[in-house]
Amino acid sequence: MSARADLASYLILMGIPDDGRVRAENQGLLRRPTYTFFGTASYLDYLRAAFAGAQEIWLGPPAGPMDLKVKAGPMVNYLADPDIYSIALGKAERIVQAMGRPCLNSPAAVLRSGRDHVARALADVPGVVVPRTERLIASGPADLARVIAERRITYPLLVRPLGAHGGERLLRFETREVLETLVAGWMCDAAVYVTEFHPFIDPDGMYRKHRLAVIGDRVILRHVIIGDGWLLNADTQAAGTEADEAARLGSFEADLLPKIAPAVAEISRRLGLDVFGIDCHLDDEGRMLLFEANACMNFLARTVPPPNMWDAPVEAIRTALLDLLADPTRWRCCVGARAPVKGTPP
Repeated sequence: MSARADLASYLILMGIPDDGRVRAENQGLLRRPTYTFFGTASYLDYLRAAFAGAQEIWLGPPAGPMDLKVKAGPMVNYLADPDIYSIALGKAERIVQAMGRPCLNSPAAVLRSGRDHVARALADVPGVVVPRTERLIASGPADLARVIAERRITYPLLVRPLGAHGGERLLRFETREVLETLVAGWMCDAAVYVTEFHPFIDPDGMYRKHRLAVIGDRVILRHVIIGDGWLLNADTQAAGTEADEAARLGSFEADLLPKIAPAVAEISRRLGLDVFGIDCHLDDEGRMLLFEANACMNFLARTVPPPNMWDAPVEAIRTALLDLLADPTRWRCCVGARAPVKGTPP
């Protein structure tokens, strides 16, 4: 391994959402509010001490010329959702191209990581089922149903707004008739993602969603959410499933990882990202049903006080991330492994 770089010399590419909106939370009388920027890589919240002294560059609307004075070190692109930060990512890519420095999670790769682009890029990866996903725009639910029929997208299907994560405003429709009768303002004259739903119930009648952290060439199982319904998140975790999850976390490296490693390596190569997450279902043979793959996922949040079953994977992810950040020679831009996503414009 080459000498570790000093993270204080790094340039962090940050951004303002295209719509200029962030979440402000009141912290009490005469205290400054806190602001949440959705659609970022999220890990800086947990690694701030390591980046002490690094330079932040804030990009975003309006589009236009830039006049920057920046440090000479490597760059880290912290913007992760192309549907939220398309303007900032475009500016970030111009900076990367002009300066010719190493950049973790290149803006160009992130710009190609929308749900529809990812679905097309990964459609033929061996061992992976990738549901068809289309980005559509319509005047309302009835018009959306018409467009879906024209595109021959099959039911049941999932509909969600762009830039939404964690099951937010995610709706499932069994038939066209149900979709046509829906009243949802966010579907009117706005782009949405439409995804064909694939059943993934396990033989024991439970549903399982695995979150994989892909950090360079490392693949770490962050958690397994187990529930009795298809929409899985921390709030829908079924009671009494802790032992099952702990067993899966403990056996992952020896059991499932060797089976899925080639598929994950190919996913990583096609997406061209250095750090990203995969939410998926995995059966016992390692066959994967992909839910999403992007750079937005949070791996380092600790929502349960230690000790617990997630301490080990969180620490493994943290260590792997710091090691990768400190060694730009391992980044895709430096090893020549960045690959364009198929089916998208250059």
